[in-house]
Amino acid sequence: MDVEDHFGIAIQNTEAEHVRTVGDLVSLIRSRIQAAHLASCPTLKSFLQLRSCVRELATNQTLRIRSRTRVVDVLNPTQRRRLWKRLTDILGSAPPSLRRHPTLRKVLVVLVCTAIVLAVTVAAAVDIEILPLTLVLAAVATLILHLATVRFRTYPPDTLTTFGAVARRMTGITAATKQLHLDSDHAILDELRPIVVDTLGVDGSEVVLTARFIEDLGMG
Repeated sequence: MDVEDHFGIAIQNTEAEHVRTVGDLVSLIRSRIQAAHLASCPTLKSFLQLRSCVRELATNQTLRIRSRTRVVDVLNPTQRRRLWKRLTDILGSAPPSLRRHPTLRKVLVVLVCTAIVLAVTVAAAVDIEILPLTLVLAAVATLILHLATVRFRTYPPDTLTTFGAVARRMTGITAATKQLHLDSDHAILDELRPIVVDTLGVDGSEVVLTARFIEDLGMG
């Protein structure tokens, strides 16, 4: 996901299965960048496809949307969930998940923190030996809160709040939308290396084109 966001691409599950080395990933990124240079307006086709999908979901064939239009301003929660299911089919992999409303997320954080504090406080007041039990109860309460609010996950993530952002994500299947100035494998590798180092916790010297993600870099 970090690679997709950084280079403005979308890697389908069938493609990910064939990415075994750093060089494989670099080649995939390079092909997307080259495709972007060959296309006159790579995002236009995706935006038109998205607009058609949105009009169908909203049952309004004359609905007008712009690149900067927010998804939440046009589609209701049910329609947004349906759009995200469509995106999974279009992208060939699941997009970043829908999220709860920001206010609800803050409330949940407060409730979870409160549950943990109560677990520690009760154990300290009664008997510290029951701390594992009170923490388990706090964890159960957290799980219940999570399950009870799953149906409220209807807000797009920060990277996909507008239709323009969604269209660019769709474009990423065939063409990159970022880092288009990179013109060689080594330039792409230099841009990719910090992401791999940060994600996998390996030394930068290990991230070479021939390095295998699983066998050499420990990705599991």
